[in-house]
Amino acid sequence: MGTIVALLGPNGAGKTTLLKTIIGLHQTPSANTTLNQNLIWLDGELINAWPIARRVTQGLVYLPQQTSLFQQMSVLDNLKLVYDYHPAWRLQSWPPFWEECTRWLEHTSLTATTKQQAATLSGGQKRKLEVVRALLMQPKCIMLDEPFAGVDPKSIYELKKIFIDTAQSGIAILISDHHVDQLLSMAQQTYVILNGQVVCSGNSKDILENKLTKDSYLGNQFYNEMSQRLS
Repeated sequence: MGTIVALLGPNGAGKTTLLKTIIGLHQTPSANTTLNQNLIWLDGELINAWPIARRVTQGLVYLPQQTSLFQQMSVLDNLKLVYDYHPAWRLQSWPPFWEECTRWLEHTSLTATTKQQAATLSGGQKRKLEVVRALLMQPKCIMLDEPFAGVDPKSIYELKKIFIDTAQSGIAILISDHHVDQLLSMAQQTYVILNGQVVCSGNSKDILENKLTKDSYLGNQFYNEMSQRLS
């Protein structure tokens, strides 16, 4: 079973920088194994020196806040790119890929949209399509930056269900988002970053009860509301 990990913190805390560093979009700092610093591991391998392409083909997928869809292409063509270019499908025929596509399209209520241009989808549909495309890449870990931004409440709950189901299938999920209540309600482990440093980690109760997190990030009103909701 995979784990859902939440990454919390105010704007400018370093959350996006961390995600981009893990995937290789920012220069990865040199690993210091002696001091156990700046180490990025994937399945027991140190990947600091890996190029982006190798990180992706070995199972890391990053979805930025801004849409990564090809807007003028159809929903199906956006998904077909995975079949055409990802090594996971290089030696496989079309039917297994289409079967996997169909399963996820049904699961995300996107079946009727396959011929639409991606640009015509709602914000929630676009985000779900990006998640489906990521899942077709057979990842070990999906990292999502602000997946709930610009998404209506109904779609947020649908996305949460997808993330929970995905984790239960064995894929790790790492999410950074300002919808703290939504993340705390589904994450098994949470990290709070302030000024580029992890100041608190643990389960939902650990985060809520941490004084520095409460004073500098969550605020008393949010703390009171979430404490009642999670009690």
